[in-house]
Amino acid sequence: MTEYSGQITIEQAYLAAYEYLLRRWEYMPERLIADELSDMSLLPGGGSADPACKNEFVEALRAILDTEAKSGRYSRADQQLN
Repeated sequence: MTEYSGQITIEQAYLAAYEYLLRRWEYMPERLIADELSDMSLLPGGGSADPACKNEFVEALRAILDTEAKSGRYSRADQQLN
């Protein structure tokens, strides 16, 4: 995550968490939040219990920052009323 090692806003962090959870849910809709939290738990050395989770979160953050850089706004979190 070196290219994004600067500060991010609270909104960007929130949107990255949203994007991360949305991607995980799209991949495994049956998964429980307890399972996600377990995988995201940090080990004493600083790594996550499931190392893929940290990488997937970085990918979600990258998606937010790249979208904002290109179009100025990330819209996947917008509420959609049907």
